[in-house]
Amino acid sequence: MLKVWLVTIMAVLAGCSSTTQLQGKVPTEEELVHHHYNLEWVDGKPLSELVEMELTPGKRPDIEFQEGFRLAGIAGCNRFMGQGSIKQAALYMAPGPSTRMACLGELSQVEQTVFQVLNDGAQIRIKGNQLILMHQDHKLIYELADYVQ
Repeated sequence: MLKVWLVTIMAVLAGCSSTTQLQGKVPTEEELVHHHYNLEWVDGKPLSELVEMELTPGKRPDIEFQEGFRLAGIAGCNRFMGQGSIKQAALYMAPGPSTRMACLGELSQVEQTVFQVLNDGAQIRIKGNQLILMHQDHKLIYELADYVQ
């Protein structure tokens, strides 16, 4: 009887954990280099609704994976750079230089979220054309936007 009960509990727990797992493929650093992604969703909300303004190329939050797995992009209002790494299916960025322009309103919140996710580390997945970063407090979804198709 105890065995049946333990097997049942384990099956229930396995079912619960599979629904919270992040879907998609864990990319390698080599698979990401030379790719560019635009931020589209922050914590389940479209970026366009959060900031309530038009975000043009060169001004919208994005991330680019460069040679040597250097990361560069725009967090919200400010540009950033840093050395990236993937460890145990999580993306990390060692803090590097960034611009220091004033950032107001919702875009400021987006910027703080992006920096927190990159600096703390986040589970990373590729699903279709999406780059998904799942942090303990936030979820960012980027869409592939390579400069050359």
